Amino acid sequence: MPTRIVTTSELKVKMGALMAELEQQGIPLYITQYGKPKAVMARYDEYEALLRKIEDLEDMLAMKESLTAPEREAISLEKYERQRATRARG
Repeated sequence: MPTRIVTTSELKVKMGALMAELEQQGIPLYITQYGKPKAVMARYDEYEALLRKIEDLEDMLAMKESLTAPEREAISLEKYERQRATRARG
């Protein structure tokens, strides 16, 4: 996947142009400050898709763990979803 690295100084000066470039090309911007990575700017739809993938992987891991440890007490789906929502907020 291609990458684009910009400094915080460049970001301040060229924010509008960089946002347009991001929307057109979809290449995430890796933002550095004093030569060190500080943030990543990605399109919102790509960020949301990434969050959904992470949530799905967490669900799959929880299912796998529950199958490998049957001696643990089972919990309801509703309780699991509450716990997951609490972790996501926390």
